Amino acid sequence: MSPRSVSRGRVSRSCGNCRAIKRRCDRQSPHCGQCIRLGENCPGYRDEWDLVFRDQTGQTIKRSMERRAKSAANDSPPPARSLSPSIDEIGVNYFLSNFVMGGQSSSRGCLNYVPTAYRADGEPPMLVASMAAVGLVALANSTQHPEMARHARAKYSEAICNVNTALESPIESIKDSTLMSVISLGVFEHVSEYDSWVRHVQGAAALVVARGKGQFSSPITIRMFNQVRADLVLACVHGEKPFPEDMLELQEEAAKHTDTSSSFWHMGVLSTQCANLLMSVRKNKITGENPWSKLLDEASMIERDFQYLLGVLATQEPYTTTGESDGDPNMIYNGRFDLYRDSWAIRLWNNLRSLRMIVCEILCFLLNKVLATDLAPAVREHMKLKLQKTLETLSKLANDILATVPQASESLSSVSGSPSSAGIYGSVPGGYMLTWCLYMVGKCPVTTSETRKWVIRRLQNIGRDTGISIALQLVEHIVKIDQWAG
Repeated sequence: MSPRSVSRGRVSRSCGNCRAIKRRCDRQSPHCGQCIRLGENCPGYRDEWDLVFRDQTGQTIKRSMERRAKSAANDSPPPARSLSPSIDEIGVNYFLSNFVMGGQSSSRGCLNYVPTAYRADGEPPMLVASMAAVGLVALANSTQHPEMARHARAKYSEAICNVNTALESPIESIKDSTLMSVISLGVFEHVSEYDSWVRHVQGAAALVVARGKGQFSSPITIRMFNQVRADLVLACVHGEKPFPEDMLELQEEAAKHTDTSSSFWHMGVLSTQCANLLMSVRKNKITGENPWSKLLDEASMIERDFQYLLGVLATQEPYTTTGESDGDPNMIYNGRFDLYRDSWAIRLWNNLRSLRMIVCEILCFLLNKVLATDLAPAVREHMKLKLQKTLETLSKLANDILATVPQASESLSSVSGSPSSAGIYGSVPGGYMLTWCLYMVGKCPVTTSETRKWVIRRLQNIGRDTGISIALQLVEHIVKIDQWAG
């Protein structure tokens, strides 16, 4: 980033409307009181991470100038220096730009809560090393730069050593920056392989549990808990394990310190219910201790909660559906792509869709089990109709996920929908966001062979061009499903 692109003046924290006409803003949440009184549509406020990115970029230049000034003060002739940032600074800036800001100055990335922990502990070296490691590996994989990849591995090793040292200290181990470092390095593990990622998620969960019920003192701690919970649900669902009881106890405690009516929190609670429902169904296949109708009622209740949450999210994070019959089929599936406000909105929607797909697949299984029993004709017809609607819902959810691929992979602008310069497969943050939800589409029972092959190509390209090894491991399972179906 050019030094000229960094704001030098004081950054206004007013909402967009008040900032535009330079009026006093009361910064009420979720919408400015001035906008409400005037009947205006409040666009919201600048987030803290935007300011942190500005600070980090400015500090990059400042540190380079300080090094140059220090060298000039030595008696011996200094080596030639430039204002170019160091390799570590490049990694940190790339991490902030792509994972925190979502690639746009007005965007929210998938890890947009990082800067609060970053600022609170005063640029802790451990967190800086973690961000540098993730940023460097993402940049190296996007540009196919082997030398930078070696730097990334070295930085990762340094970050792991720093984390292990912090965990040995009763004071350092409970700091937000320590947990944030562990969460950040989880992104790096996507480049490794599935088992390594699962171990990392389990380690992050163990750290959250060790921090105890007193950790929920600020919004950042709730956000970090949400991230670890989301990753752990994913590991439990695909690893056929129940969601841990100690994490459920922490969830109850966290609920006392957050807005439990928010869609994001509600989604997290539903995700743990999904994981445990799936385990109950798997267990019942073996033991048969519960009637299938009982589990069907439980699954139906969770599905109704998801339907309600869908309406809430549609109001909070609306998106636009666009058709383009002449679009590149490698970029846009079936001529449809959707435009969202930013990466964070895409992540929210696709998390909801993936979770709802799990519930719908459970419903299909349970409905077929119940239909195999003796039922009254009216009940049987009701069950058949419910099964048909569930299959249609699965198909719609899959298509909705596929329509996020162009923007999530940064091949389209979130504003105009026109092609961007990022390329469709080179976005590591996009691959990080898309890998698991594409896997859900690929293994879905209603997915056609044509669609499944498209998903296979997308995951193969994500794995090849961004270096996300998990994508290549997951695609092997989808390939087997496609071969079996064929």
